[in-house]
Amino acid sequence: MSISTRTEAAIQESLFWNDSPLLQVRGLSKRFGSGCPHCEHPSTDEQISSRCKMCGSIWACRSLSFDLHPGEILGVVGESGSGKSTLVKCLYFDEETTSGKMSITNFEAGESNLFEKSAQQKRYIRNHLMGMVYQNPYLGLRMNFSSSGNIAEKLFAADHYHVGNIRERASHLLQQVEIPLPRMDEPPKNFSGGMQQRVQISKALANNPPLLLLDEVTTGLDLSVQAKVLDLIRSIQRELQVAMIVVSHDLGVIRMLSDRTMVLRQGLIVEQGLTDQILEDPQHPYTQLLVHSLL
Repeated sequence: MSISTRTEAAIQESLFWNDSPLLQVRGLSKRFGSGCPHCEHPSTDEQISSRCKMCGSIWACRSLSFDLHPGEILGVVGESGSGKSTLVKCLYFDEETTSGKMSITNFEAGESNLFEKSAQQKRYIRNHLMGMVYQNPYLGLRMNFSSSGNIAEKLFAADHYHVGNIRERASHLLQQVEIPLPRMDEPPKNFSGGMQQRVQISKALANNPPLLLLDEVTTGLDLSVQAKVLDLIRSIQRELQVAMIVVSHDLGVIRMLSDRTMVLRQGLIVEQGLTDQILEDPQHPYTQLLVHSLL
């Protein structure tokens, strides 16, 4: 499968391109299965599929490489099974990668491969440098804890122990995401889906991370609730200048939020570039199909 990528000159039009990348990912691959020589070293003249016809292994991600700059929102779009969610799970260490490198400038000057770090070091990176918002709030929240308790859990993990400061931080964050303060001590299980996502966002932001990962955060929400969540994400990005990776199958979400877009199909990047260019002048046939299906 050929890869259609925007020219260097077009990419450099982005205001982020003049900054050093916050996050660098090179050659990220994730395989489910034992693998075999046929799928580990596919012939360049054959159509690459996510499933190996010889051993049955699934390549959820194959040799993905990209940068993320400070304050930038990178959209990741593709159909179900394209590898979008697996990508962010690998970045957040929820999944072990098969191969690849990842570095963050805030950790060891960006000179080490985070995928090779110990479990303890990975926990430190997750707790201090990253926030994650899952599609299913039950994965990101303790539903029987209070909303403020969920935020406190993240702050404890990031080495903040002053109870008064934690309480104040929780109150501030929940106000930001429009959770009524009288309900801050209620468990998220009492809330609607949209409110649960907003509590998840406040928890992810508790430790002031430079990087926020969002996986299909509007799926299953009513349109009016989706709009509120998207407005909240955009306002947070403007105010806090948090770099974000936003995963979605919905090009409308990507259009509203992202500065650059990366299109995945069968675990491969088939096209990437500035979001306006991708949506107005798609080059790869698969991207053209996605864009035309939106129209």
